[in-house]
Amino acid sequence: MADNITDTNASSEQMEQCGSPTVVTFQYYAWGIGANIISCFGIVGNILSIMVLSHRQMRNSTSYYLISLAVYDMILLLFMSLFLALPTIYLEKDLLEGYYFAYRYMHPFVYPVALIAQTGTVYTTLAFTVERYIAVCKPLHAANTCTMSRTKRVIVVIFIASIVYNIPRFLEYKTTTIWDDYYNRTIPTIEYTTIGSNKMFQEVYFIYAYLCIMFLLPFSVLTVLNILLIQAVRKARAKRNCMSSSNSKDTNLTVMLIVVINVFLGCQLPALIDNIVFAIFDHHVLQCSVPWVQFTTISNLLVVFNSAINFILYCLLSKRFRRLFLKRFCIRKKRTKVQVHVFSAPEFSLHTEWTYSCVWKQHDQCV
Repeated sequence: MADNITDTNASSEQMEQCGSPTVVTFQYYAWGIGANIISCFGIVGNILSIMVLSHRQMRNSTSYYLISLAVYDMILLLFMSLFLALPTIYLEKDLLEGYYFAYRYMHPFVYPVALIAQTGTVYTTLAFTVERYIAVCKPLHAANTCTMSRTKRVIVVIFIASIVYNIPRFLEYKTTTIWDDYYNRTIPTIEYTTIGSNKMFQEVYFIYAYLCIMFLLPFSVLTVLNILLIQAVRKARAKRNCMSSSNSKDTNLTVMLIVVINVFLGCQLPALIDNIVFAIFDHHVLQCSVPWVQFTTISNLLVVFNSAINFILYCLLSKRFRRLFLKRFCIRKKRTKVQVHVFSAPEFSLHTEWTYSCVWKQHDQCV
């Protein structure tokens, strides 16, 4: 999620003052329609992912990381919908007026929670990438490092660190009321607090610390480890004939995680660029720049897409996940019955009949 996501809803209103009301329409279709649809699908998909990944047959250290990632993704999708998507409906269609003004009271609390989820998403992705790198490239250390107890401790540390790092976000904004001649009444408005408007604090925490901790550090490590994992998979596939079935399954898991990592990097890269631009140029100039607001809109939409797509990736790339998903939700081929008649020797004149359920050649589809 772009750090300047708070200002983009405000910029939607300011765009009309800057002579560019079409941006409001652009955000309505991107967020009000697109992001809401993606969020609904993503929340359902992440719930299904948690249900499958928590199955006893999937219980390993990687599945715990993926469950944690799904939880953060659900929170992010929910609050992105509340924070980005729904307010744009009022700006374009004059619907949900009550929610639009109520949202302004929620903003100082909703925004930090969304950023906590974003931080958890980034570092959970980094954590399972490091674990996969150790398992694949440093197998002698994997037995002591890639354990479920250690994974649980890492997940707890990431959760606590995500909260601690984003505590200043709860002090960044406040909601006040002002008189509005258009509505002929007082309306809530979002403003910086004394801390949030402090220039040094903005530069140190909101720009430099955010860029380093949330983007440059994790993205650099993810990129390097991702390259090393791809090289390891290529070597493993070159030796495919000598591989055991367990090694083959391990390689398939690595391939799936590599795809998840690459989708994550691809979807988060525009947000990284967006934050760098926001840190360099004047905010007020950017808020009246149509290309920048449109780019910010797309970058945040990609963040929503990234949080919603993992369930599809698991289904496409993991045969084990697909099998357990079908089994868990009883989506299976209809069993047929075959009647077999067995006759004894003629002198006994004995007739025996029984039925039995078929055993499919693809038995994993008929578990």
